[in-house]
Amino acid sequence: MVCGERIQITESYWSVCWKWIFPYPCKKSRTTWKFQYDFRPTRTRITWPFRCSWQGCCGSTLYEWSTWCWSGSGNSAWDEYNIVTRYFDTQPSSIGDCPFTGGEVG
Repeated sequence: MVCGERIQITESYWSVCWKWIFPYPCKKSRTTWKFQYDFRPTRTRITWPFRCSWQGCCGSTLYEWSTWCWSGSGNSAWDEYNIVTRYFDTQPSSIGDCPFTGGEVG
């Protein structure tokens, strides 16, 4: 598992491009540095519409982060099978120790 490794990635984003004098939406890309975290297990927490909150273990440390989404989320059970990889601009603060042995459910 990767926990806080600084890597260089290429990310895409929407922007405005111009053809003659006419603006139109277009996708661009840029290369930037991010901190990579692989979380397992993960779960969602109660949030507001358009904002989703997550908790996940990376190693033996528990983290919490939020993202934009189309609908809010409710409390879910721990997903112990799928690894969720996230890239952050700055290193997130931990909220405690992972409630599982060595970051693994069981």
